[in-house]
Amino acid sequence: MSNKDFDNLPEQPVEVKGVEKPKPAREFLNSYYKTLGDGTLKLLGIKTGLAELDKKTLGLDGLIVLGGIAGQGKTSLVLQLAFDACELGTPTIFYSLEMPRRAIFTKILNRLAKIKYSDILLKGRQYLDETRQDKNLLGEDTDFQKLLDKEDVDRLKQAKKKLTKASDKFYLRSLEREEADITFENVEQEINLIKAEHKADKVLVVIDHLQVFRAEDYKDQIDKESKLITNFKGISERTGATIILVSQKNKVGFTSRGLQTIKGSVDIVYLADVVMFLENDKDDDDRELNNIIATSGGEEKKVDLIIDKNRYNAPCRIKLDFNGEYSSFTERAD
Repeated sequence: MSNKDFDNLPEQPVEVKGVEKPKPAREFLNSYYKTLGDGTLKLLGIKTGLAELDKKTLGLDGLIVLGGIAGQGKTSLVLQLAFDACELGTPTIFYSLEMPRRAIFTKILNRLAKIKYSDILLKGRQYLDETRQDKNLLGEDTDFQKLLDKEDVDRLKQAKKKLTKASDKFYLRSLEREEADITFENVEQEINLIKAEHKADKVLVVIDHLQVFRAEDYKDQIDKESKLITNFKGISERTGATIILVSQKNKVGFTSRGLQTIKGSVDIVYLADVVMFLENDKDDDDRELNNIIATSGGEEKKVDLIIDKNRYNAPCRIKLDFNGEYSSFTERAD
């Protein structure tokens, strides 16, 4: 038989017992075309309110890792993204594995009202608690209007309104005693329950932070982090939720930059859709001290949000100003 005759033989279906043949791409094309935008969409993922971040990522989507050394403002940033995304309509679950609910609520009000964190803790009850009394905790008559000036009180009350309005879609989970365990199974179930309750296509989930999330049956820290990333990737794919994992930098991160500085970086590179980290605008040996000063003082600190892996776009650098006193990030034009 010549080669020409061989080429003219009819194709015959081939079957192997116990093996299902993969479908050809042709069977998926029509459904793929229906997933594409018609020009009306600006973003594919979740809008956060940070315009440049939304533009560069086309909206937060998939599995996202945010790294940085301690004190850099990671919790402040993800809390701002989560709350603002919720205000814009996306149901949000914030898993706080280090800070109690009280601290998270205070940070939210601290940013929204631009009132010192300590002032809210020490003086806020008389302006926020509707069951308050006109006496202090010692039973003494007190003019509470003198605790904060009128402008602060007005901003605090407006912040309370925003927090109250968003609170039906903002879910806060912590490790406090009365809370249910936070496990992979519970996270996935809670995502599905909240999606169903709000009839939502998208849910934003924050895990703060990855290294303290409980995992079982691991050999060492590297194996644990590998299992954590793999499991959260699976949850994101099965539920369609956007998951932000806050990750600490490893020891290398104090002296260098890049993906290799994030704990569990090998698996993050392969499994995460977006990998980004916070860095001081200036690369100096005193950056950790600068973080502490910026967090406790009122001056804004220049910070770069570096997106080193970007699913839908090129890697980039977004310039931010961080006001540690008010736990607030704003985009910088220069």
